[in-house]
Amino acid sequence: MSEPRLRARGWGRLTALLLLVLALWVGQPLVAVAIPFGLLAILLPVEKLRVPILGAVLLGLSLGGMAAADGFWYLERGWLLLTGGWFVAVSLAWPARPFLPRALTALAGSAVWTGGLLLALGGLGQADRLVRERVLGAAGATRELLGGLTGGPLDPSLAEALERTMEVQLFLVPATILLATLAALAAGWWMCIRIRTGSGDALGRLRNFRFADGLIWLLIAGLVVGLVADWTGGWGRTGLNMAVFMGALYALRGFGVLLFLTGGLSWFGWGLLILGLLLAAPLLLAAALVVGVADSWLDLRMRAASSGGSGPDST
Repeated sequence: MSEPRLRARGWGRLTALLLLVLALWVGQPLVAVAIPFGLLAILLPVEKLRVPILGAVLLGLSLGGMAAADGFWYLERGWLLLTGGWFVAVSLAWPARPFLPRALTALAGSAVWTGGLLLALGGLGQADRLVRERVLGAAGATRELLGGLTGGPLDPSLAEALERTMEVQLFLVPATILLATLAALAAGWWMCIRIRTGSGDALGRLRNFRFADGLIWLLIAGLVVGLVADWTGGWGRTGLNMAVFMGALYALRGFGVLLFLTGGLSWFGWGLLILGLLLAAPLLLAAALVVGVADSWLDLRMRAASSGGSGPDST
């Protein structure tokens, strides 16, 4: 592969990751990306001085305004600092490992530490309240915006849809935060490697996306706990959120399998896929989830490669 093409690759992945953070992050999306990037830029070995300087500037901007900060400010930045610190530590300990195993290890470590600390200090309910207030505030701003666009009160069906969306978002806050943090770590890692080396291949291609097959038991355990326990709170909510998080990863794995088997998508194909997600997202995600789970048991890509059934590399 030529050097110009190598340097140009990856911008689509970064754009998709930033959009995912923007869609899922409860607080400030730019801060969610800036803090992990800043920690990586400062703490990882680097030859160019501009990298840690840029990281220090972004960290300073992200952590500024502490004097006027509220509880959510500390909660958001504390989580990002802890998760980013875990990711840096894992990266230094296992630099040869791919991004995803390091990121999942960092998320697990940060989640255990954060949950244990909040439980020990009796702050779990307060943290949930702070997040709930932020989500309700965003929902209220959305209602006002739609009301201003329509020039009157919202249609009852639209208002009911917004209410249900808000309730689902509140219930799935742990899963969406984990997914958004994973995307933020990936974006920060990509930008750090891009600035350091000029390469756009810091992240693997979607057609090769996979993770340890043993993680299927987290999906199964989450579903079992969520269905057996009281799903409105406690262990039931934890289990279902874990199942949603792992389900999203398996759906992404399923899309990777489909890209591998078809040889990739053209720009027109990607446009159709995005349109399909907008019109029938639950159906497409469910199908991708099934394919991803099947790949965990059957290794569909290995079978296709051994039989010569994979298409040409066009992604």
